[in-house]
Amino acid sequence: MKNKKTFIFDFLITQNCNYRCPYCSQSKKFHKGKFDEATVETINSILNFIDSTCEKFDFEITVSGGEPLVHPQFFNFLEELKKRNVSVSVVSNFSFEIEKYKKIKDILGNNLKELLVSLHLSQVKNLNEFLIKVENFNNYKGSTNFLVASVLTNENVEELKKVNSFLFERNIKFELQHLRIKNNFVEYNSAAKEFISKFPITAIKEKSGTYSNVCLAGCNFMIVYQNGECYRCYSSRFNKVHSLGNINKKNFKLYSKPMPCLNKNCTCPKPILLNMVDFTSKKPFLAAILTIYNSLFVPFYIVKNFRNLTEKFAQSSQLKK
Repeated sequence: MKNKKTFIFDFLITQNCNYRCPYCSQSKKFHKGKFDEATVETINSILNFIDSTCEKFDFEITVSGGEPLVHPQFFNFLEELKKRNVSVSVVSNFSFEIEKYKKIKDILGNNLKELLVSLHLSQVKNLNEFLIKVENFNNYKGSTNFLVASVLTNENVEELKKVNSFLFERNIKFELQHLRIKNNFVEYNSAAKEFISKFPITAIKEKSGTYSNVCLAGCNFMIVYQNGECYRCYSSRFNKVHSLGNINKKNFKLYSKPMPCLNKNCTCPKPILLNMVDFTSKKPFLAAILTIYNSLFVPFYIVKNFRNLTEKFAQSSQLKK
């Protein structure tokens, strides 16, 4: 089929993680017990979705978590994606032995579009060993886009500057991520603000006011959570209109046309990075109607996401201190 569209989606294969970062709601401070991980049913539903729409779309999928490598079906899932010629990106905290990351490359070959590894300084016991492993994979990656990302805090500025210099000297990409509390970007001190201003996230943050702007998210992009629930973007967990249903059920359905964003600020950078947001086109009346409709479902979403809300409240209180 000619002129196939590219459909991009993120699959959070698990919410479990072997790290407990203080700025993450999955920290032991903010939750009890284990999180959910994708069942074989959900994984098969994703593969069936790809199979049933492959004549219409080419696919790009980002597999993340949690920490995706802790999922027992992670490598099997990559093998199935390779069979379907899907372009794959993986997001990991890079805490496992280098052989597992080389295995990702070996399975996917040129289908591995990107490996993004997150550096969490509070969890890395030996930064030098981490950087040596980064250099090792960089020499192995071939044409794969490989980059290191780290969440900036007021406390880790100087250490991340050194990391940036190390990676720059070896021509390895480095990105900063802006710390958020309840979907709001935090205000940094002057040193942190100056450092992050040199990175792309600053330009993205400045474009974050997207309410009523027409966006392709939901048509050509979606988020699939470990339980099969699908949303238009990361900013939509409490938004009825932005829900696309559950990929395991008959209620799963993509948008038939671009719709206005109903979030005051876009803290999901993918649509902006992928040029899916039309900043020249707004639909304020439709956005207002849909916002009123959404408000009817607020009690339902509070109950449904009560655990998530309490974790985020505890996290934000801790971080504000």
